[in-house]
Amino acid sequence: MISTGATRAVRIVHAALVAGLSLVGATFLFLLRALRLNFGFGAGLGRLFAVMALVVLAIALFFLRSRIPRRRSDQSPEEYWSAHESRDAAVILWTIVEGAGMVGWVGYLLTGSVAPGLIAVVSILSLILIRPSRIEGHG
Repeated sequence: MISTGATRAVRIVHAALVAGLSLVGATFLFLLRALRLNFGFGAGLGRLFAVMALVVLAIALFFLRSRIPRRRSDQSPEEYWSAHESRDAAVILWTIVEGAGMVGWVGYLLTGSVAPGLIAVVSILSLILIRPSRIEGHG
């Protein structure tokens, strides 16, 4: 049975992940720059957060991305996203990329170090690049 809104639902979930991660980053940037919030943690912890976020992001992009099946030429986007194999693999990939971004943003907030913040921005860009239309082969 084909769900009539699978494609739309997947696009909404993806957009919510991108928007949420971006909003968290903007909020943390505001807290650190405008309110001058300082938790007092050193740059060493910032590097640790950056490395952790980078490792999680690399695992997602290099290992999990390949687990998403390609859309067959005779398969509509609706059929593709209605299949558990496609939808579940994509959502897992996106949430792990978002998790890497969250680790980066938390490292940025706690330390004020730029490195974890940059990894968080790379996570946002990665989410944008692995959008539903790109996965299904049309963008």
